[in-house]
This record gives sequence, C-alpha cells and structure tokens, in this order.
Amino acid sequence: MLSPAFDARFYGGKPPPQVVDEASCAKAHFFNILHTFNERFFILLGGDVICHSYVVDRMLGEFAAAAVGFAKAIHNTQGDQHEDDEITASIFTEHVEDILASSHLKIFPYYSRCLDCIHKDFLWTGPKVEIFPRSQASNFIVPSSKVGVRVDLPSHKIYLDPTPSTSIPPDATHDPGDGMDDDDADGL
Repeated sequence: MLSPAFDARFYGGKPPPQVVDEASCAKAHFFNILHTFNERFFILLGGDVICHSYVVDRMLGEFAAAAVGFAKAIHNTQGDQHEDDEITASIFTEHVEDILASSHLKIFPYYSRCLDCIHKDFLWTGPKVEIFPRSQASNFIVPSSKVGVRVDLPSHKIYLDPTPSTSIPPDATHDPGDGMDDDDADGL
C-alpha cells in the first residue's frame, strides 16, 4: 500500500502508466487475498476475536510511522547535504501522508500518534495473533455474520471513533475497518 512512497518512479513527475497499473493491480490482489482470508479464517488477538483489518491497519500505521521516523533520522544524520534529485525526508513524509490521507484516512490519526511517540518497529508490536480456520464448529463461537467481532482492540485502539461501540452491527453491509475504501471496493 505504501510502495509508491518507496519507488523513485513515483516522484518528480508522472510515473509511467505501466508502473501505476502494476501498483493498482497489486493492491487489488492484496484486497482480494484479505477478502478470501476473512471468509476462511478468523483472528484471536489477545483473546478477542478481531476483524482482520485491525491487524492490517495497525501494521500499516505503525510501519508508515517507523519509515517516516527512519527517513527523518537519516536526514538529521546527513544534515542538509543532498543532491538535487534525492528524495528528502520531507518529500518522503509528504508522499506517505498523501497515500494515507487519500486511501487510508481512518488510520491517519493513529499514524500521527505513532509518529509523535517515535515508533521505530517495522514488525508486529501487538499481542499474540492466533489464526483459526472457520468451520461449522467455529461458527458457534464466531458467527460468520461478524456479530461480536471487534473492529478495534479495546486495549490498543487505533481508530478514533466517537461512538462507544466495539462490535460490528449485524446489519452492517460495509465493514468500516475492512481496509478498503468504497472506491477500492468498486475496483475489486
């Protein structure tokens, strides 16, 4: 999702159309994999059944903050010495934040909190992730309708939601934490 920020071809003008198409295709395939995963598996995180998108969004926010923090640390080490065609920390930060603001706005506040706390981990920092296959037996514990599946982990919230609800309503047709914006869903 952040790959355009790490690819110099996405800086300094319009990237080649085939590169844009490749990035869009990769993102669409990733969302298809997430959808298939969600149909076949469920996640226990620290004992709570959690929506798969929580794990994806948390990793995305933390990874983005760690990458921006790393870029800023390199810039501080090197000072203002850079070549004209070099991607500076501020340009990289702007690109990462543009990606988050345009496609993952709901996690932007979490990314900002991680950045403020100087988050440095590129690996999962949360509780143990346990993945179980869905089956008829597991549907008694975790119904396929997502009732009781937490969108946000109470012990480590990443979404700023003014409502106190932590479960997906049974009549929800769009999971606000599925990692896809409405535009992304249309493209799948």
